[in-house]
Amino acid sequence: MSNYQDRKPLLADGQPSALIEPSAGGGRNRNAGSSNITPRKRLYIVSIFCATAALLYADQNLMAPNLTAIAESFGFDDKERDKYLGGYVAAGFYLVGAPSALLFGYLSDTVNRRNLLFAAVLLGEGPCILTYFVTSFWQLFVLRLLTGISLGGTFPLVFSLLGDLYEPQHRAGISAVVQVATGVGLALGQGISGFVGSSIGWRWPFVIVSVPAIALATIMLFTTEEPIRGSTEAALQQQWDSDADFEYSERITWAKVGQLVRIPTNILVIAQGLPGCLPWGMLLTFLNDYLAQDKGLKVTTATTIVLAVGIGGGIGVIGGGIIGQKLYNKDKWTMPVFIGICTIIGAAPMWFIVNADVASMLGTTFFLAVLTGIMSSTVGPNMRAMMMNVNEPETRGVALALQTMLDDLGKGLGPALVAVLISRVGRTAAFNISTAGWIPCGLLLLSSSLTLAKDEAAMQHRLKATISRMSLASRNSSTAASALELSDFRQQQSEVEHHYDLDLHLLPLSRDGPMLRPGNLNREGSASRLNK
Repeated sequence: MSNYQDRKPLLADGQPSALIEPSAGGGRNRNAGSSNITPRKRLYIVSIFCATAALLYADQNLMAPNLTAIAESFGFDDKERDKYLGGYVAAGFYLVGAPSALLFGYLSDTVNRRNLLFAAVLLGEGPCILTYFVTSFWQLFVLRLLTGISLGGTFPLVFSLLGDLYEPQHRAGISAVVQVATGVGLALGQGISGFVGSSIGWRWPFVIVSVPAIALATIMLFTTEEPIRGSTEAALQQQWDSDADFEYSERITWAKVGQLVRIPTNILVIAQGLPGCLPWGMLLTFLNDYLAQDKGLKVTTATTIVLAVGIGGGIGVIGGGIIGQKLYNKDKWTMPVFIGICTIIGAAPMWFIVNADVASMLGTTFFLAVLTGIMSSTVGPNMRAMMMNVNEPETRGVALALQTMLDDLGKGLGPALVAVLISRVGRTAAFNISTAGWIPCGLLLLSSSLTLAKDEAAMQHRLKATISRMSLASRNSSTAASALELSDFRQQQSEVEHHYDLDLHLLPLSRDGPMLRPGNLNREGSASRLNK
């Protein structure tokens, strides 16, 4: 027979008594809906994410300062250098990063993102260490492909995490911090490669940047926590204010993927990646070697000029993020206008560097390199903030992955197309054509000023509709559970009546009257207890 001591007492009408204590394990903590990460802890999490991403991105441009030295170790002439190292390796590096961005973006909407970031670091830095031991071009090619997969998946992961750590009013600024970190990492890697590689060999920089990256990623894995998905969205915060037990459990689906590729702001921001990455592919892959070999500069001087672009990029990312965020908080449409105009202006100083006698005007060249970096780097933090703001929490990873995928596709195709152009019209003309890619990029960004506010309002509307549907489903589920519990109590009552030959409906239960608890009854004492 069942043990009734832990059962709830029954009222005269068969309902469970309100005097009984609630069952254990009821609702969640009142503040469980919102993130319980303190500002200090959030700062630490962002800092270690940034440092990890920076070291990972230090791998991206390790080959550029030493293209000629690498070519000589493989027995390549100048044409083979540009074709195989500047074209094939760069194209493969970014082309594998494109589909990996989509894969990692999908996974970032479904699994623990910290673990995924750690896996991405291992996937990229392991092959980077092994690059020291390569003896043939194809070994180098395969290892760079693996590193490209890792880099392709990093951006969607990190920015998906940021979307759940910061509200829309702060996302451009924090995106700027992350992009500065990756830019610093890229410049650091290029600087190490240019200065260390020219003294002790081109292989050592791959080891120098990869070992610290793995160590830091391990620290990140064991000292950070996953933020609650959707915890910074206004619609969800309102829901948690009225229902602390509500849990947002939406996940990415193919229907939602189809929906996000129809959002106009997504289309424009993703599309600008193709023409916009053409000049970046040229700058990161060929410019260092071009300034050293074609413009007569020392490798260290050429590296310094490219680093000046990186310094300007850091200024542009931070300043652009701050200005863009202020503009957005005042009038949303002004953010894309600002970055679109800056992108178009950025082509002018780059054209000067490509065509002028830079050896005779190093001061001017350095200044214009910084200006190029400032103007062209305002885009990154603002466009990613735009994408975070127009996509739901469960679709941000894929949306940002699509942007990264097209970005990587442009970077991969860019060097390959530039290599083809070099063979047809020469380096200078090819670089002029590549620089012009910033103009259509800027025009597409300007067009997004007409769509941003509408798309963000539409996202909040969809999110509220999803919350309403989930809340209704939760209430229906609770109603069904209550009905099942009532049926269970009635079954208990029937069992007690049958066992003791009683009619419990005749025993009213009140604060002043006797409280009948089936666990206190036994066959011998049931009649005497009732008589008392």
